[in-house]
Formats: sequence, C-alpha cells, structure tokens
Amino acid sequence: MLLCSTAALAQDNHTGKFLRYIDSADKHLENSPKTATLYLDSIPKPIDKKIKGHLSCYYQLRALISDRDEERILQYQNHLLTLKYAKLEKNYEAAGIASLKLYYNTSIIKRDSLKANAYLEDAQKYFELDNNLAGLADVSQMYAHKASDNRNYTKSNNILLDNLSNYKNIKDDVYYYMYALFMLTTNYLYLDDLTNAEKYFNEFQALEGTPNLYPYLYKSHQVTLYSRVGSYYVRNGDIEATQRYLSKLDTMKSAMDEVDERKYYNLYIDYYSLINNENTKNNYIDSLRIFEEKQVAKNLEATVKVNEVLLDSELALQGELKGKKVIKTWMIILLIALLIVGGFFIKRIKKSRKLTEELEKNTDEYDYLKTNHDKLKVKVEGMKDYIDVVKKQIKTISVLNNVSEQREKIKELYKDLQLTSSNFFYKSKSHLELINELNIEFFKKINNDHPELDDSEVIICYYLHMGFKNKEIAIFVNRSLRSIENKRFRIGKKLKLKEKNTDLLAYLQ
Repeated sequence: MLLCSTAALAQDNHTGKFLRYIDSADKHLENSPKTATLYLDSIPKPIDKKIKGHLSCYYQLRALISDRDEERILQYQNHLLTLKYAKLEKNYEAAGIASLKLYYNTSIIKRDSLKANAYLEDAQKYFELDNNLAGLADVSQMYAHKASDNRNYTKSNNILLDNLSNYKNIKDDVYYYMYALFMLTTNYLYLDDLTNAEKYFNEFQALEGTPNLYPYLYKSHQVTLYSRVGSYYVRNGDIEATQRYLSKLDTMKSAMDEVDERKYYNLYIDYYSLINNENTKNNYIDSLRIFEEKQVAKNLEATVKVNEVLLDSELALQGELKGKKVIKTWMIILLIALLIVGGFFIKRIKKSRKLTEELEKNTDEYDYLKTNHDKLKVKVEGMKDYIDVVKKQIKTISVLNNVSEQREKIKELYKDLQLTSSNFFYKSKSHLELINELNIEFFKKINNDHPELDDSEVIICYYLHMGFKNKEIAIFVNRSLRSIENKRFRIGKKLKLKEKNTDLLAYLQ
C-alpha cells in the first residue's frame, strides 16, 4: 500500500511526472513486480532531487519488490533507507512499518534481541504519532507474544486485555481480535485459570464463519487450542474431558501443522498413560517415532549445505588464529571456497548447454533452458570479477605486519565473501525456475488455467499440491507463517473457490 498521496502532484509538474512513476509502480506491484521495477528505474538520478520529499515511498516500494523477489540482503537495506527518509519526511506510517520489518529481521533472523527491541519501540512511537490503530495492534501483539514466549503469561495477558477493544474495532481484519483471544486462552491455561480460559475460548469459537476471516486461518488456530485444552485436562486427570477433545482433534487432522501433529500424538500417549493402557500407549509411541523419522528425512532433504564449509572455517578461524602462518592458511581456505563457488556455476552452465542441445526440438523447453543458461553465464562473469577483487584484497592483507589488524581484515573479508556468495547462490535461479524442473506439467497447467496467479502464489500452490503444511512452506520460501496464511487467502479469492463450494487443497488435488 502506497503511503504517499498523489494529490501533491499539482504542486510541481516536473516532480509530479516522476511521482506518477511511483504511483504506477505501486499499482503494478501485486501482479507484476517487474513492471513496478521498470517504473522505479525510470526515475532519473539523482533521485533525492527528482522526488524530494517522497524518498520513503520510493524505498518502501523497493523493499516490497525485494521481498517478492526474496532478495533478503537488498530488502534489509531498503527498509533501512525507508526508515531514514521516513524520519526526515515525517512519514510516520512508513517509519512504523519499516521499524516493524527491521524488528522481525533482527529478532527472528539475526537473533539480535537488543537491536530488535529498539526497532519495536521505534515502531510503537511512529504508529502513535500517526494514530495508526492497525500498526499499534501489530506492535502490542508482538510485545504480548514475546512476554508469553518468556513464560510471563500475566504480563502477556495484561498487554492483550488493555488492547482487546482496539483489536475488536479493526473490522476489516478480524485476525487481530482472533489472535488476541487465541493467546489469552493459551496464557490462562498455562496459569491454570480454567474459568478465564473457557471465557476467551468461547469468544474465539464464536468467530467461526465471521466475514473477513479466512476459514483455514481460523481452523489452524482452533486445532492448536483443542490440543492445548486437552493437555490441560490430561494434566489435571480429567479423563472424560480429555476424551472429548481428543475426539475433536481426530476430525481436524487436515488442519494440523507439524507442531500440532506432534502434540496430537503426545496427548494420546499421556491419555493412555493416565488410564494405564500400556499397549495402546506404546502404539502411539511407535506412531510418534515414525512421524519424527519422516520429519527428520524431510528436514535433511530440504537442508541447503552450500555454506557449511565457509561457516566451519569461520568458527575454526575465531578459535585458532595465533599468527601470520595460521592467517595465511585460512586465507587460502577462503580462496579455495570462493573458487569452488565459481566452479559450481561453471558446471551449471555446461549442464545447461548439454540439456539445451538435447531438447532443441521442443521449443518451450528449449527457450526455458536457453534463458537459464544465459542467466548463469552472466552470474559466472560476475563471479569472475568478484574473484579478482578478492584476490587483490587478500594480497593487500597478506603484507600487513600487525597480526591483530590482519585478523580484523580477514573477518571483514570473510563476512563480505559469505554475504556475496549467498547472494549469488540465492539469485542463480528464481525459486519458481528451480522447482519448475520437478513438475513441468503441473506448472504448465496452472499457468494456463490461472494466469492471474503470480509466481509466489504458483509456488505455494505447488507445495500444497505436494502435501506440505503451511509451516513447511514458510521454511522453504523463507517467509513467516502468517505471510503464507495470507497468501492462501488471496489465492482462494483469486480462484473464486467460495463460489465453487470447495477449498484450495481439494481444488489442487
């Protein structure tokens, strides 16, 4: 959503021309990020002169495009620039959103709690200045969730209760109110306060079927609450109540993610332990073991090990660097690792060329492979240039006499190498191009039947078609769980599944 009004265009026709590019980029962002990028690229430099007073809007769009393209480093940099110019331009909504994005990046990805807390405090400050109800709801729920994670359930409840009426008043997005009731129910269960837990659980269940609340989103939270309520009763020895919630869970397995399914098996194990039925208990223990083995296999299959050698080198370097000889040894290791990266791309080009020759008669596949080959060729040229730069840096470092200074320079070089190599790997193919090779027929069919879906939505449809849960998909595409849930909601609307009286999973089968 664009945060700058185009009403200001009339004030300056020259500036207004370029502001219209920002407006056009915003309109095309959802369905055509490439078109949005072209509009932004059309603004001539220096952009701080051409669109003065609107730079926060410009960099916010750049950040959103980077997010769609899954370019994490560029996304982080653009959020920093958005925040910088939003503060100068007093665009408090943009400043609040950028601060929240930076909080997520530093807290969840970088695990820097001190810096993350500062961003969260900034987000609250800017949303208060903007009188932004939805933004403040986001901030308060993050504070409540953080307190609950730290097992400070009373503090979490106080935050939620103080803001509950605000969540309820956000009519166009019932999720805020639903999630608050979800956390309140959970917190009171952990506090052994069944009266209040049942109160907010009943309010939660009353939301089922509410407009502006996607059914799957509701069900995924409902099944988690059933599991937690069942766990409460088994802890307190209430066999009848435990049976009741186990029966509910038996009918909702399709809404379970990996965590819910694991809790489901454990709840049955605890239940049969409570009634001293060892045989059935052991059956569920075996089922849980098989489930865990499958999860381990999935995780091993999905793990990317490209940077393990570099990471091990960094850890060893921190513990063993004692002199110039050791430093030079690690410089050689880093150089070898860099050459391996380059060799990887060269190998990919050869493979692409071979496949192109074999599939020359098939026009569609030939065009696809030729495009892929050209992209990889450009990547290798960029990698060769980067190798030359790194060689020069290594030569400069090797002549330094001060060991401490050499150590710091090596660390800086390695960090730069790690970020750059990750970025090369990450961008060597788009996510869609990579998985497209796995099931060409599926992607041809869905693109022909539903051209209105963008690349990221097609990817999610494929993973759902293959039977993956939301949390697994979130890991694969490096998105938050809530982002995947929202994507599913938008896909359902685009495909008009409600009119077809079906759901997304059934439709994709």
